[in-house]
Amino acid sequence: MYKYFEVLDKYFGDLDLKKKEKLRLLYDEYNHQNQKVNLISRKDFNNFYLHHVTHSLTLSKYIENKNLKILDLGSGGGLPGIPLSILFDKNNFLLVDSIKKKINVLDNIINNLKLKNVKTLNTRVETINDKKDVIICRGVSNIENIISWTKGCVKQGSIILLLKGGNVEKELKNILMKYKIFNLENIYSEEFFTDKKIIKIEVK
Repeated sequence: MYKYFEVLDKYFGDLDLKKKEKLRLLYDEYNHQNQKVNLISRKDFNNFYLHHVTHSLTLSKYIENKNLKILDLGSGGGLPGIPLSILFDKNNFLLVDSIKKKINVLDNIINNLKLKNVKTLNTRVETINDKKDVIICRGVSNIENIISWTKGCVKQGSIILLLKGGNVEKELKNILMKYKIFNLENIYSEEFFTDKKIIKIEVK
C-alpha cells in the first residue's frame, strides 16, 4: 500500500512524528478522493510517494518556515502545495485552480487532514492581486507564461519555484529575471529524478 514511503524517510527522516503521520495519511486520502476526480493518473498511483509527494517536497530546500504567504499555481491535485503545507506549518498556503471540481476535492483533503494553514481559490491566477512571498508550480505551463500570469501577485523579494523536467534552456532563453537551475539528480538517486529540475526565479 505504501510503496516508496521509505523514500520519505531516506530524504526527510528528521521530520517529527506528527508530520510523518500526516504524510502517511496522504495515501489513503488521495486514493479515496481520486475515485471521485482524477487528481493523479490511476496508472501512476503506485508511485504516489516517489513521483508526487517526494517530488513536491524537493522544493523544501528553498522554503523557510516563517509565516510566508505561498501560492500554488494551477494546483490541480494539490501538488506540490499540500505535502509542503505539512512540512511548513507556520506558512500559509493558497491552492489556486480554475477547475471547480478539483478545488472541491482539495477542500475535502484539507478538511479531512485538518490542514489549518491551507486555503483554496477557484479562479485563474491572473485575477489575484494579493502579494505572495513564494509562488510554487508543478507542470502547468512554460516559464514565460507563469511569469506573466503571476505579475499581480509577486513583489520585490518574492521567489518563484518551478518543478520542471527535460531541457529547460529553450524556455529560459528569453527570461530576463535572475534565475538558477538545480538538478535533482545531484541529490536524489532514484531514476525518476534523472531529468528533473527546480527553477528558482527571483523577483527584483
